[in-house]
Amino acid sequence: MERNQITGSVPNSIFNISSLQILSLSMNNLSGFLSWEIGNLTKMQHLQINENKLIGEIPKEISNLVELEELVLADSIFSGELDTEIFNISGLRIIDLTDNNLSGSLPPNIGSILPNIEELYLHNLINLFGTIPHYISNCSKLTILELSDNKLTGLIPNSLGYLTHLQYLYLDENNLTHDSSLSFLASITNCRNLTTLSLDLNPLNGMLPASIGNLSTSLRMFYAESCNTICQ
Repeated sequence: MERNQITGSVPNSIFNISSLQILSLSMNNLSGFLSWEIGNLTKMQHLQINENKLIGEIPKEISNLVELEELVLADSIFSGELDTEIFNISGLRIIDLTDNNLSGSLPPNIGSILPNIEELYLHNLINLFGTIPHYISNCSKLTILELSDNKLTGLIPNSLGYLTHLQYLYLDENNLTHDSSLSFLASITNCRNLTTLSLDLNPLNGMLPASIGNLSTSLRMFYAESCNTICQ
């Protein structure tokens, strides 16, 4: 039911279809709140309600959807806390909450609660703060990590180098730092499938290591504008 200019709210009656596995209402004009009754859809595997005008908090009852593999709620007007219960579904492969008015931080144990995550999109949340957890390296299946345009601080962890399936890494427009050797870049050379690395507008203040050239067989786009970096 994508792209059908559907208006109004998501009807509560839909939450009585306990056998429902796929719900795709993307790119419509839905408004109002997403009911807590969505937690009744315990067989749900793919939930896509992005690009609508839904408001309010993302119901924590989504954590009842234990078979969920894909959660896409991007480009709406959801607000409130980024409840860690949203992440507490071990089978999730894709999470996209991009462009919402959400606040919070990445859970420090993200690697243990999302062991199967392949694509994580948290671009441009109104107040995503804190650090990138060291144990994100345990999300070993990650191919896309999109954390740009947020308020993340602290060091970029060297442990990102353990994400050997990573293809796209977006960390631009945060307040991330590192030691002057930028050793995290040396660790990222272990990501042999990496094609895009975006670090623009972070105060890295260091020297690009020569080892970045080890990505020459895979890297297609490397952005480090306004990072105060110099080449060796």
